[in-house]
Amino acid sequence: MSTTYSECFQCSSLNKLDSNKAVEKKPLCGKCGAELKLKGLVSEVTTNGFRKIMNNHSGLIVVDFWASWCGPCQSYGPEYEKASLKNENAVFLKINTETEQQLAGELGIRGIPCTIFFKNQKEIKRQSGAMSADQLTQLVISSL
Repeated sequence: MSTTYSECFQCSSLNKLDSNKAVEKKPLCGKCGAELKLKGLVSEVTTNGFRKIMNNHSGLIVVDFWASWCGPCQSYGPEYEKASLKNENAVFLKINTETEQQLAGELGIRGIPCTIFFKNQKEIKRQSGAMSADQLTQLVISSL
């Protein structure tokens, strides 16, 4: 069974989800019942959610750092979602650099979109710019 994680924006709890069930129907928070922000198998998270997931998952975590005003970020979003559905062995997250500026600064984000790969709580790879779902999938496979 492959799993993913999602942060509840209502109560800030971390939810571990079965990937297949999360795609089939809109997942709800196990604590408060609110609908979780999940597109494909991509979960939008805050800095707090990111840190919780990093502490609870030792496998591959792929994070897209983006902003709403960024044109390339907007075109990359759907490709990132497609890649999440093809790569259930990785957890896919999105972090908005406008609302999570401190984390973006801590991680040295200088341009967006920026995709960072983490494993065992350490950065293992970084790719700047938009990619196709196939390009991202190749990077995921080489990082597993």
